[in-house]
Amino acid sequence: MIVKSRRSFPLLSVFFLAAAASAQPAEKAQATPPSELTVDESFDLPIGKPAFRSGKGPAVVVDEKHRNVVSLKTYFGPVGRFLRKDGYSIASGIEAFTPKDLAKTRVLVIANAQAPEGSPDGASAFSDAEIAAVEAWVTKGGGLLLIADRAPFGGPARALARAFRVTLDDNTILRRGGDGKPDGVLTIDVSADGEKAHPVFAGVSTVVYVVGESLDGPGPILRAPKGTYSGPTSQAADGPPAAGKPIILAFSHGAGRVVVIGDAGIASAFGSRGGETHRGISEADNALFVRNTVRWLAR
Repeated sequence: MIVKSRRSFPLLSVFFLAAAASAQPAEKAQATPPSELTVDESFDLPIGKPAFRSGKGPAVVVDEKHRNVVSLKTYFGPVGRFLRKDGYSIASGIEAFTPKDLAKTRVLVIANAQAPEGSPDGASAFSDAEIAAVEAWVTKGGGLLLIADRAPFGGPARALARAFRVTLDDNTILRRGGDGKPDGVLTIDVSADGEKAHPVFAGVSTVVYVVGESLDGPGPILRAPKGTYSGPTSQAADGPPAAGKPIILAFSHGAGRVVVIGDAGIASAFGSRGGETHRGISEADNALFVRNTVRWLAR
């Protein structure tokens, strides 16, 4: 039996196009008002051959300190349980990043971080000391999964991304749907638009990219497909062509590894009342992609 979660969260522009037809395309992207999207607590994909014995795998810490819209308390919760089945030790990160705390971590997941309350638009979610600590930790062998969704989530993560020579475009990758309206839910053929031979795509044929942004930097492994364009908001009816723009990066940094994804939906378990229950990680081969990504980062 499928049981829907009774919890709901302000989505803050994480996943879906805003429904209001009155939105003005030229305006700056705004956070989406509170919605009826819920955590898909029923996501429970089995793992036949775990990578590690239960609880004996590498330590994976999911950031919760930086007002993260996606964390173990919300849409990453069922994903964390999925990774525990693979043997990983999963924990919330509730402190600022320091060399001491990061030394105990093998994989750090940062998803849709936000600047401190009351900060000006575009302010960093992370202090200079935190950015330096994370960069040094990765250089020494850590694995970083940095996820920054469409505008306005690129801005708060931009300074951290820049430490790894990555630019977050803070835009929205869209196409025109069958009704002619903007649509940011993209089912992408990895063979056509990705580096199929990369380990994160082992066994992966398609992924669903859910209203995300584009990126620039080392190691592009997935690009926006033909027919897409770049919009300042999810309601933009037109914009510069986006086909070929990187949307997922995976690269080495010193002795460590980094994966940057411009879409939180891939690694989130969510649904909606009166709509589809299983979205995000339940779609296409997203779950296998996430599992492969964490394994690649953990070596």
